[in-house]
Amino acid sequence: MGIGGGVVFTIYNPSTGKVETINARETAPSAFKNMSDKHLLNTTKEKPGLSIAVPGELRGYEMAHQKYGRLQWRELFEPSINLAKKGFRIGKALAKAISDEKSKILNDTALCEVFCDSSKLSILKENDTIVLFKLADTYEKIAEGGADVFYNGPLTEIIVDDIKQQGGIITREDLMNYKAEQNEYALNFTAGNYTFYVPDAPFGGPVLALIFNILKGYNLSRSSVSTTEIKTLTYHRMIEAFRLANAEKSKLGDPHYGNVTEIVKNMTSDHFADYIRSMIKDNITKKDRDDVNTCNDHGTSHLSVIAEDGSAVAVTSSINNEFGSGVRSCSTGIIFNDQMCDFSDPNSVLNEINKNNLIKPGKRPLSSMSPTIILDKESKQVKMVVGGAGGKNITTATAQVILNYLFFDYGLRKAVEEPRFQVPIKVTNVEKGLDQKVSNGLNETGHNIQNDPEVTSVQVVVQQGNKICAESDHRNYGHPAGY
Repeated sequence: MGIGGGVVFTIYNPSTGKVETINARETAPSAFKNMSDKHLLNTTKEKPGLSIAVPGELRGYEMAHQKYGRLQWRELFEPSINLAKKGFRIGKALAKAISDEKSKILNDTALCEVFCDSSKLSILKENDTIVLFKLADTYEKIAEGGADVFYNGPLTEIIVDDIKQQGGIITREDLMNYKAEQNEYALNFTAGNYTFYVPDAPFGGPVLALIFNILKGYNLSRSSVSTTEIKTLTYHRMIEAFRLANAEKSKLGDPHYGNVTEIVKNMTSDHFADYIRSMIKDNITKKDRDDVNTCNDHGTSHLSVIAEDGSAVAVTSSINNEFGSGVRSCSTGIIFNDQMCDFSDPNSVLNEINKNNLIKPGKRPLSSMSPTIILDKESKQVKMVVGGAGGKNITTATAQVILNYLFFDYGLRKAVEEPRFQVPIKVTNVEKGLDQKVSNGLNETGHNIQNDPEVTSVQVVVQQGNKICAESDHRNYGHPAGY
């Protein structure tokens, strides 16, 4: 996770039984004076700094640490400082990201400084060693001086100047005024024997709530995937629920800059889910439009944690694209986000229903991030901690893993590895390996099935009796860690 982006926490406190969230999503710079400034982002190839929103990550960590931290602040940074200073071998996921952005890296001196070999003519590859000296120095300063070093201290002017050199408009005041937000009561809803806790708008929590409120009308269980015919019908209903929920997502935005309270209330209500479910027909697909027109999002990381004391954390961090805006500070080593393109385009034909996600100074853009904690409704114990990383499919990928494990009774590994589907406009993308008979059945129902590699990875930890089990998605070459 990088400190040039934003982060959202969902946190379960076993001593109180409460679940809260911390919103440290990036904000629009104050210099974006009105919503029509979205057109400025069309010039980001020449001025990549324009796509940078005010980073919130460190303020989010700071708030979480102040509320729940046991170690000294400095101790939190020591592993990262050591990794950055001594170097580490590049794994498959980072090697792929570097390869995907090869042209950008080779043509950018700052990126090439760390992601190219000593000749500066070739990119680093898997198993090569990468060292991040400048980032290590930055971490050491923050470890000693706290988050204020970044927001109102010795690094602040350096950060502002580096962003300005790339055409950005973030000011010192933007950094000084940034605040993370605590919500003492996470958005919650029930499905089956479980209570779900998720972050509210502008995150994907309301969308996840709507998906499960729609689907609980079908009483999903192991028998819902017991035969090809039944599984095809179940998948059809899931796809339709995803598509219709995404259409509602397009109405969301930062609740401080628009009246989304009623929209969220609708999306989390049973009566609205009943209405949406009534639009789903078992013999035909409804190709509704996709969610808002935002950037692809692959620079995301998710961690799911159950701790020894019974506490739980689901945390998702993002700089948006694999290397964010592509702006790496030569002074600090920080790579900055490009979250400004997650705001809606006022010139889009979807403008009328996307009005809650238009740019305003200080506003947070819409996000699919959905770090989720699920409690058993009877025992009130943590059952599952789950979330995803990578793209607009985070919410629906997370939903599929939850359904696979809690409702279809798959083993945890199968729940994560099972081929998934996603619902961009007019087509249904399926991963390689999805049962061909099911794909054919979905085609016959009117779905335009396309094979598409899944980029969203899901990380999950569950409690099974007195055991804790975990899976890290093979799609991003991850593996779980224990204590």
